[in-house]
Amino acid sequence: MQGITAPKTPIMELESHLFFLCTQVVYRRQRALQKALKPIGLSATEFRILSAALRKGPLSVRDMAEWTAFERTRLTHSLDGLEARGWVARNYAADDKRSVLVRITPAGKAIFERAKRIVDDVTDRIMGDVPSSQVTQLRHALQTMRDKLIEMGD
Repeated sequence: MQGITAPKTPIMELESHLFFLCTQVVYRRQRALQKALKPIGLSATEFRILSAALRKGPLSVRDMAEWTAFERTRLTHSLDGLEARGWVARNYAADDKRSVLVRITPAGKAIFERAKRIVDDVTDRIMGDVPSSQVTQLRHALQTMRDKLIEMGD
């Protein structure tokens, strides 16, 4: 079909695309946390695992992967390191010997509390210029999108 040009698809502006911005914020915050947590010997990934174990645990490895949004192989590798340092313990579930439960130890709670102060400080610096009303709106919007993705079967 000579002379007919296909309509041009507008080029996505990355700087204003919602999911690109979300990815940038998460990635850059992760880097900031990594740097801030390094002096106490904890990674941002390990902090998230300890946080889930403390707040939701004990959890199966499968449920831990869901809560942290980590692939199970990455999670298992991180759990190995956390367990070697005595910060988590893994045991078989009493009702299902095929399922391994992860729980935080007292030493894990102690390092988590140290790390949480650092994470809260970094988060406060990041969020300092954002009015609380906007944070509330953003949180609601993100929860709605997360729920929709879960409904869709991510």
